[in-house]
Amino acid sequence: MAPVVLLAAALLVGCSADVTVGGDTVDSDRTADAVGKYLRELVPEVQVGSVTCPKEVKVAEGASFQCTAEVAGSQLPVTVTLSHVKDGDYTYELKPSKALIDSGKVTAEIKSRLPAQAAAATVDCGTPRVRVVEVGRTIPCTISLGSKRQVVRTVVDNLDGTVHFEPATVWPVTPPKSSTGKIGDTLTVYDEAGDAQLEATVTRLKFSVGDEFDRPEHGLYLGAYVKLRALADGQDLVEITALVGGRSYSGDAIITSTAFDPPLDPVILDKGEQASGWLVFDVPARHGQLVMHDVGGHQLAAWKY
Repeated sequence: MAPVVLLAAALLVGCSADVTVGGDTVDSDRTADAVGKYLRELVPEVQVGSVTCPKEVKVAEGASFQCTAEVAGSQLPVTVTLSHVKDGDYTYELKPSKALIDSGKVTAEIKSRLPAQAAAATVDCGTPRVRVVEVGRTIPCTISLGSKRQVVRTVVDNLDGTVHFEPATVWPVTPPKSSTGKIGDTLTVYDEAGDAQLEATVTRLKFSVGDEFDRPEHGLYLGAYVKLRALADGQDLVEITALVGGRSYSGDAIITSTAFDPPLDPVILDKGEQASGWLVFDVPARHGQLVMHDVGGHQLAAWKY
């Protein structure tokens, strides 16, 4: 559970005042004015309209009744309780009977709980921003990321604005799906939401044992010519490693030969843009896989060779 909304918590501080009246009934107009003033002082950012209170309420110790205030376009019941009644004098205490929910604060709380992979998602809890909600009722909020949607129910637990979310995990973190092919195949890269981000092709391989001036540490230079085409904006060059005998080798081996020109430069691609070039690996054998990872280490694609 999380204390998300502050408006109701402020209201629950309550208000009490001494009143002197003649007769044995509560002055409904005077009480309505007191309720309106109370709400406007405690939540000045919320529009408070008319207030109505029942008439002919007998003045008695512990007597309780409800006034209704128009708040943010909804009806907020406020309980009035009398005490210290003596000779026409009494003290009244005001306390709202429903919670005031600021959906803007709820939206901010949901966004703060999103994983890094869903940081760009939008959250919509509808209108109006401030609502009068009974304890136990819910406000549906929709999280959107690309073509993916998740509805989160914000459940009001009590009058002080404590809520919880159903489901508790507001955006499930699932590894992106991975595809496998052979050299020459074009594989599509997806994000965690299942949306296509990039097309990648390892078009050909080239091996070299180096020369007298430049020898590979592990036995072979493996050059992989890679073509990339962005299917969405902001595609950073993902990491590609060579997996040989259960060990990974990075694609940034430095050699003096021009046999692997041009290199695949690290650029950010927007939708429709392309890049191509060689990656060079220092590997111990001619058989293995080229594996593409995201920044979280999830496998996105693999080419067997």
